[in-house]
Amino acid sequence: MSLPGDKTEDQCLRCRRSGRQCIPAPTRPEEVTFRHGQNPSLRPSGPPRYGESDLVFPTDQVWVPLPTQVSFEDETDRTAADYRVVSLGGSPLDLKHAPENSPSTPNGALQPSSASRSLHSPNIRDPSRARPAPRLAFPHIPFPPTDFASTQKLRSFNEAFLLRHFRKTLGPWLDVCDNRSHFSANVAERAPSYPLLLYACLAISARHLYHTNNAVSPETADEYHERCIEILKSVIENRDFGIGIDILLTSTVILRFFEQISSHSPSNDRQNHLYAGSVFISSQLDCAVSGGLAEASFWVFVMQDIQLALMRQRPLRLTLGPFAKKLYQAWQHRTNQDDRDWTHRAVWLLAETINYCYGAKDLAHVDPVEGNSLRQRVSAWETMKPDTFRPLHYSMPDPGSGRPFPFIWFDNSLQAAAIQHISMAKALFQQHELQASKSMVQFREATRMLEDEIKYNLGLIFGIALSADNDPALRIMAGHTLCACGTWISDPLAQACLLDLLRRTEAENGWPWAFVVQKLIQDWQQISR
Repeated sequence: MSLPGDKTEDQCLRCRRSGRQCIPAPTRPEEVTFRHGQNPSLRPSGPPRYGESDLVFPTDQVWVPLPTQVSFEDETDRTAADYRVVSLGGSPLDLKHAPENSPSTPNGALQPSSASRSLHSPNIRDPSRARPAPRLAFPHIPFPPTDFASTQKLRSFNEAFLLRHFRKTLGPWLDVCDNRSHFSANVAERAPSYPLLLYACLAISARHLYHTNNAVSPETADEYHERCIEILKSVIENRDFGIGIDILLTSTVILRFFEQISSHSPSNDRQNHLYAGSVFISSQLDCAVSGGLAEASFWVFVMQDIQLALMRQRPLRLTLGPFAKKLYQAWQHRTNQDDRDWTHRAVWLLAETINYCYGAKDLAHVDPVEGNSLRQRVSAWETMKPDTFRPLHYSMPDPGSGRPFPFIWFDNSLQAAAIQHISMAKALFQQHELQASKSMVQFREATRMLEDEIKYNLGLIFGIALSADNDPALRIMAGHTLCACGTWISDPLAQACLLDLLRRTEAENGWPWAFVVQKLIQDWQQISR
């Protein structure tokens, strides 16, 4: 056949070679294939893009009107009648009696049989018969089944609900100094595989929900807590229970969290899990710098120890000396320190300051801290901190508008918590110096300066907590600051704002502050007389 491209000869090259008569192909007008990429209505303005044709419709183009109603005809039956199944072996292919490795069975879904591969091949030819290629039917290949019922992590809806509450609400609370979200992400993911960790999460979630909206009975939290105690007893007795140190430390700090929100007064806080945590952590010094869940749990425990120390105005239970050497070496050799490292340093400086200020009057305290070097480290943190710790916004106090403390916003809770801890360290240091200089008459001017600095640093802590949008960790830090330094608040407006903050923290976040509220009211009434 002479193709349109063979214009110089009477016969095409193929016909000359085969000796066949060449029949000229019918001429067709030149056609332009329509593609959406050449639709003028879809073309962007300007010259054609690289590789794009410049085909446009003429200005006098006549367009076919679109009918208002369109009817559709179902041709499925007629189309299906044109198809027939051809057997390669002389018998029809019966899917009901397919072999086990047939793609119609789940086991063979990803491994098609040779027969099915032949049916799919476009190059099948039967040399014994000259007939056109048939239209073939394809066997049904199902997707692998999804069986969520047998693969779920927790079969109990109530337990799944409690663990979900931990991940969404309580985990971020514990992650206030950890921007890697170990508690809200890693703990919730691993808990279903470790009964001790799971029951600890369920216990704290049940207790928190009982305090905030009375959605769970108190007996539910107690039951999960008792299960944790039974497992911990086995761990202590056997010494080799198959529980990693990261799971053990994480479960312990969560159970300490459970103790904290379950104690409505300091006398009710039995501190059992705080004591257990100090024993576990003291036997694993590397957990402070090991990374992962163990290191995250270490820092949560340090903050929990700080909270009790401020509440009781005594040194920390944890012996800091062995950890300080490892931490300062790690910080010194870590060239690229992020906000998390700087926040941990602020927490550690507050822990050292507490031991320095409260350790002198505690005869049982054997973890001395040198005051001058500590002051230098606090000052160095303040002067060398990254620009990321600059506040997003700062407004001076405005008592006339009912705002006795500054309004402070930071980019995230990590930075806000760091400033709270370093401000508390400075306030305690200044308070300690003030007590030492009160007997010296010649230092009266310095005394007034120290008092102003103490009030300023305390105001930062309270301002951060009041400015935050319901951030439990920042609120609770303000509450423990009041336990240690509440007598410095003498302004009635400031007192009212802080009492309201404590009450809202108890109602909205489930932290029991009623005892502290009553004590502050009594102390402030005595001071005002």
